[in-house]
Amino acid sequence: MRFFIASGCPIATTSLYRCVHLSEQLHSLGQEARVVDWFDETRIDPASAVGYDAVVLYRLPMSAPLSQVIKAARTAGVPAIFDTDDLIFEPELVYQQRAVAQLSTREQAQHVEGVGRYLQTLQACDAVTTATPFLAELVRRRGKQVFVHRNALGNEMLAAANRLQAKRSARVPSERVVIGYGSGTATHDTDFSEAAPALRTILDQFPATELWLVGPVAISSELEAFGTRVRRFPLTDWQGWFERAGQFDIALGPLEMENVFCRAKSEIKFVEAGALGVPLVASRTEPFTEVLAPEENGLLASNKEEWTEALRSLVENPGRRTQIGKSARASVLRRYAPEIRAAELAQLLPRLLGAREDNVAARV
Repeated sequence: MRFFIASGCPIATTSLYRCVHLSEQLHSLGQEARVVDWFDETRIDPASAVGYDAVVLYRLPMSAPLSQVIKAARTAGVPAIFDTDDLIFEPELVYQQRAVAQLSTREQAQHVEGVGRYLQTLQACDAVTTATPFLAELVRRRGKQVFVHRNALGNEMLAAANRLQAKRSARVPSERVVIGYGSGTATHDTDFSEAAPALRTILDQFPATELWLVGPVAISSELEAFGTRVRRFPLTDWQGWFERAGQFDIALGPLEMENVFCRAKSEIKFVEAGALGVPLVASRTEPFTEVLAPEENGLLASNKEEWTEALRSLVENPGRRTQIGKSARASVLRRYAPEIRAAELAQLLPRLLGAREDNVAARV
């Protein structure tokens, strides 16, 4: 079988997880796959998608050329599959997204229009794949066939994680404890604020602790007051991120509580930290409660007191950090290794490839 995978997202890391890693899984199953970048509408070439057995459209808003792609697939009896790892297709929920409130009236209107175009693509496709069960439930309410295919490590990523984890294991013990957080965009400021009060307490109580921040995130003057103990690093590619995160002693996964967009996020911070053997303290939200076994392979928190206690327990006990990190890595290798996700994909493919026929039969 031949699969055409088109990415509509310019963020390299997300396309890596949803498109490149998918192609690797397909190749491991003996299938062919081609990945193209269509995040610029002018790059969309309907003719290039002809002759494939399935077309996967990752985060692509509807446009005239994309409509041609979907129509051509329909004519050829080829299933068109919309894929998403984020809540981008519900116009009525737009104003619950905190970043939208910061836009001008004109920009908000443009954003709503863009979300509507994602929804058009979703509705035009034969089936949908999502990274999380919560996203799948929202799609199901739209009356579409939907399947969960979670994010996973890729081959190169797993090899890098193995190398860096071995390097971590050989480190000379130190009194310094590095707490780290990575942000891909400035929209995560509110997420980070979930952990910020506890971080101020921990940095104040434990002079050997440091806070490392990778990527854009705004912090309070109280945290800035710790000077060089709060270190800033620029946003980097995934290889640079893994190199930096491999130096953390504790990783952070804060998400805004009770926010529908945060509920739709994937558990990728657990996957990445766990692959490196780094224990994660995360918000008690759906992305993490579904995969973390508290006190075993990670820690969950929902308020300042819980964040403070979770961080304190890890800062004070190096052995506990090591134990939880090892357990997290075992969990990730058991559930998110490339071969594990490929095996799940093998079970899913017949249903995905049959989606087109199912839709035709339903209309008849």
